[in-house]
This record gives sequence, structure tokens and C-alpha cells, in this order.
Amino acid sequence: MKKSEIVIIIVAVVAFIAIILLLRLINVDDKYNWAESYRSDSDQPYGTLVLTKLLEDYFPNDKLTFVTEDINKPLTEINGEHRTYMFIGSYPYYTDSTLDNLKQFVQRGNDVFIATNAIPENFSSDVLLGNISGSYSYDTVYYLDSFGDSTFSLQENYAEDPNTYSNFETSKIGMNFHFNELRKKEGYQFGVMYKDEVIDYTWNYFFPDYEQKMIPHKNIGTIYSKNFTNFIQVPYGSGNFYIHTNPIVFTNFFQIQEDKITYTSKLLSYLKPGEIIWDNFSRSLAPPDPNNDQQEEGPLKFILGEKTLRWAWYSILAGLGLFLIFRSKRLQQPIPVLEPNENKSLEFIQTIGRMYYLKKNHKQLAQQKLKLFLHFINERYRIPGQEIDEVYIEKVRLKSEISENHLKQIFKHIKYINNTNDVTDQDVVQLHELLDYFYKNCK
Repeated sequence: MKKSEIVIIIVAVVAFIAIILLLRLINVDDKYNWAESYRSDSDQPYGTLVLTKLLEDYFPNDKLTFVTEDINKPLTEINGEHRTYMFIGSYPYYTDSTLDNLKQFVQRGNDVFIATNAIPENFSSDVLLGNISGSYSYDTVYYLDSFGDSTFSLQENYAEDPNTYSNFETSKIGMNFHFNELRKKEGYQFGVMYKDEVIDYTWNYFFPDYEQKMIPHKNIGTIYSKNFTNFIQVPYGSGNFYIHTNPIVFTNFFQIQEDKITYTSKLLSYLKPGEIIWDNFSRSLAPPDPNNDQQEEGPLKFILGEKTLRWAWYSILAGLGLFLIFRSKRLQQPIPVLEPNENKSLEFIQTIGRMYYLKKNHKQLAQQKLKLFLHFINERYRIPGQEIDEVYIEKVRLKSEISENHLKQIFKHIKYINNTNDVTDQDVVQLHELLDYFYKNCK
């Protein structure tokens, strides 16, 4: 391996390591993921891992089941024991069949605990507003063209009911309970953090006009004041629906704070002992969009979404960039060195002069010496000799520091040679002596 190749490899490795260290320094604060994931296995600020551990401690003799596939199967199982279904997330994507199974699940004497930022339209209409007609107006049918075949597919309605919640937009807010036995005098203060600062957040509560239209229910939790409800109990058949409007209060960030754990414990005190079914399926089920041809998440989006994979991807790109830079430089065709153009005019004049000397053509020889002299002045002092006059002689004198008298003798002798056809050897010798003095003494 050549020495230059070893140097290139060392430089590439050092540059690669430097880029990785730089990227690490830039993302030094990227220790936590501050997104509201509500994942039961996430220990990040807004995951729910801590709550699952609290549930295991709160109901030590009961099973906690995490469902990541179709939620309908555990909902339709009948074992004669009390069970509680729990959903904590931004939004539950319930199909009509899932909603039917949820209602039957509660009617059999089980409970449903839902903490969500928005209520699905079908849930609002069919459960909270008491529409028990059994007919749904939400399903739509849209046209699909798959591999050239025309098919029809039923699309479930996952739209939220915009009339269910209203909200406060503030950085901090207090929560409490309607009943004195649970109520805390100063309330429970909540504030959402992002990195190292408290940010404004949307805190939900049931819209008062909507509450008046709901089926009979019990207001349990309050937000801001007693006039605004954020936690309700809705009796349904032999069981109950419990609905909380702010799922973020159940995340890890708050569940490691003592007073927030007390608040959560009071909420969970309404639940009966028994198996808990934790729904991870409905939280991650995204509604299909008939206008979007790319339903599935692309591999690059998945890679960039995972911290470790994202770093690996950036490292590969950096290494590829360095390889292209140094490899292309290594394989570049050698560029030939072009010799500078030589000025052959002086050499040509000397050759012609020797030729005139051999032919005894004294006048032509003297004129060639004149050309050499003028060429010398032009090259050395940048004084062109197109017109030889007093101004020209003065410029040459100033730059060459040759006396004006000597210069005038040179140009006087040149003028004599140009005006006569009978130029002798002595005339040429005299011109040579004048010019030789100039060459030897000029600056």
C-alpha cells in the first residue's frame, strides 16, 4: 500500500470519528423523548410504564394483561369474574364492532376506564348521548382500485366528536374532586414540561352544554374549579364507563411525584379488583385514508424515528460521503503540466542579426541591434518604443539612471544609421559600444 493511500485512510478515519463526536455533542440534550407516546413499556417522560407498575401494586392479586393485537377477543371472553378495560392515550380508534363489544363488556358488569384527549364520534353518540337505535350513520364506503381490479371496501368512521370537550390553554392548572372525602384543599397542580421548561398545554374538560345532553352520570373530578368536570362515571347496564379528559396526568412524568400519585390513587379507587385489560391496540390503530396511497410507514421514517437506528443511518451517510470525497480524488486522471509559452522573439532577432553580420549587411545588422535594444527597454521598464521622442528618452533615463546625454547619443546614432545607406563597420562598432555601456550600467 502506498504511503499516500495510508495517509488518506488515516485522515478519513479521523474525520469520520470527528463527525460522530460532533453529532453527539450537538444532540447532548437528546436524552429523553418528550413526545406523548403513552406506551406502556416506555420509561420516557410521557410513557405510562410507571402507572402499570402502580396498578400491579394497587391490585397485587389481579392479572394485568397488555393487548397489542385485536382488542375484540379479550372483550368477548366470558369467565364470570370482574374485569376492567383500560385505555390511556391521545385517541382510541374504535370500530363499530369494537364499540358494540365494549358496551356488552360493561353491560355484563365489567368496567371501562378511558383517559383520552378526544371522544370518538360513535362512542359519543351511542354511549354518552344514549343513541341505542343500533344504526350507525358514520360508516362510509369508498372506491379502491387494487392491481387493476375494481373493489369496494368499508371504511370505519374514526372521527372525533368536536362538541364533547372544551379546554383551557395554560402552562399550569389545578385538578381536584367534587366530593369532600376525596377533595384536597389546595388541589393538585399540573404543569407540562418540555426539556427544561414549562410549556403551555391544552387541558380538556367536558363542555357544559354537552354534559346536559348526556345520559345520567356522576361528576367526580374537576379542573380549574368545581364548574368544570374532567372525570365522570357513566353507569351502563351492570357496569360503568369512567372517562378522564386529560390522559397526560397518568404518564411517568407525573406518576413519580408523590402528590400526583395520591391523585391517581383516588381515581383508581373507583375501580373494582379483577383482571385489568390494558389496550395498546386501539391507541396505535391509525384510521385509513382513501385519499392516501401510502398507508404504511416507510422504512426510512421508522429508522429516523428510532434514536439508535437514526445514529447508525447518519454514520453510514457520513462514511459514504467521506468515501466518495477521497475515492474520487484518488481515481482522478492526472492533469498534464503545460509548459508556459516561451517568448521566442528575442532569440529570433539574435539569429537574424548573426545572419546579417555574416552577409556584411551592416545597416540591417544595426537595425536588428536597435530592435533588441527597444525590446530590452520594453521588457525591463515597461516602456513601449513606438514613438521615440523627448518624453520617451526622459522615461528611459528615470528608470535606467543612464545619463540623458548618453541616451541622446544612442538615439542620434540610430537616426543616422536609419537615414543612410552607407553604414560602415565603424558605425556598427560605435553603436555596439553605446549600447554595451547602457546594458552594463542601467538599473
